[in-house]
Amino acid sequence: MENNPKRKTIRLNKETYRIRDQPFSITICTHDYIPLLKEFGELIFRSIMEGPLNRESDLMAVCVMPDHIHLLLVPISENLIDLISKWKSFTTHLIWKGGHKGKVWQRSFYDHALRKDEDVLKVAEYIVYNPVRKRIVQSWTDYPYSWYKWI
Repeated sequence: MENNPKRKTIRLNKETYRIRDQPFSITICTHDYIPLLKEFGELIFRSIMEGPLNRESDLMAVCVMPDHIHLLLVPISENLIDLISKWKSFTTHLIWKGGHKGKVWQRSFYDHALRKDEDVLKVAEYIVYNPVRKRIVQSWTDYPYSWYKWI
């Protein structure tokens, strides 16, 4: 019997992350679900809107929640895994400069490659309505860290 069982992979086939025009719904969680929003919400949101994720993908929707982030995007210049890894590194350094000590993000992230029959607009709306479902705000438009490109 092996003492070091392999970690279960949650990744799709590597080639899926390179399919042109493939939209992905992404969830990125903070390490140990640490609530970073109060202290770093604006920084995290700006890093998405102005950083590598926006420059190197077709960003369609964003919602920064207290301990996780939802994204809807299509990678443009590189595969999704490298793009998310680059952004996590970028924001980790910004958050460390802001005074946070230790790990910021969970090791991996959750992704869902949208199927042809899935409505991208409906997925975007589902993402931005997260703070309403969690009863943080009454209307998603009142939440400063939600955005989608069709508004």
